[in-house]
Amino acid sequence: MKSFKVALLTLSMALLLQGCGNDSDSDGTPTTPPDQPDITQPDQPNIDTEIVGMWNSDDTADGELSTIIFMDDGTYIQAQVDSSQLTSEPENGVELGNYSVSSTEGKLTATPIFDKNGTSGLSDSVIRYAQISNGRLTLKVDENGNGVIDSNESYRFSETKSEGILGPWNFDDTDDNELIGLAFLENGTYIQVQIDEDGSVNNSENGMEWGNYTVDAVTSQLSTTIIYDDNAGTGLSEPRTRYARVTNDTSLNIEVDDNQDNIIDDDEIFKFSRP
Repeated sequence: MKSFKVALLTLSMALLLQGCGNDSDSDGTPTTPPDQPDITQPDQPNIDTEIVGMWNSDDTADGELSTIIFMDDGTYIQAQVDSSQLTSEPENGVELGNYSVSSTEGKLTATPIFDKNGTSGLSDSVIRYAQISNGRLTLKVDENGNGVIDSNESYRFSETKSEGILGPWNFDDTDDNELIGLAFLENGTYIQVQIDEDGSVNNSENGMEWGNYTVDAVTSQLSTTIIYDDNAGTGLSEPRTRYARVTNDTSLNIEVDDNQDNIIDDDEIFKFSRP
């Protein structure tokens, strides 16, 4: 398409010079500006609503995690774990922030609030575009700042539908600026995120965990095994008897026998809702 535009421009200039006689610059310097890179995207009038949901990278290998949750209140969560699965790896962890996305061209702007995954996620200052087609999200990122989206700067994500236990859940009893969330993926893994109102990366309980889960179809008992844990003492990593009960795809009760007396007391029921 670019070569076609250049041909039209050349033809137009030739006709203009013929009509103007010898009025062109005497030194032969071209009067047209150089061609500029173009990374604009097609209009997407509903992108700001279509982007809301939980998106999992199509490009991760086994043993890796890359998930972004965009919420309708303008906040996002990004969780990343590479194949090392080490908490000492600076790019592993979770990021929380605010986002906005242009309802026309899909330009995505993010402002981190809590960042515990280094240069991963959306925290670095680069130009990004979001494009959604056929239930897939593509993030186009001008990582090298050259004004074009190169072939290795597009990242594809598939959506996890919120049905049954699947999808993201927010704890109902959090304070302002506090986040406690769960997300269950179709591949049998879960993500748990906790960030207190201070949002300090030095608080060992702030962060994420990632693990495998099963829910017994008869008893609703929730069993988990940990893969990655950098929010010590919180989440589902402690050995406890737990149950997960979903009502109408909109509410989730996590019942935890904290005192191990084989009874679920009232203060051992934790209520979650869809974000």
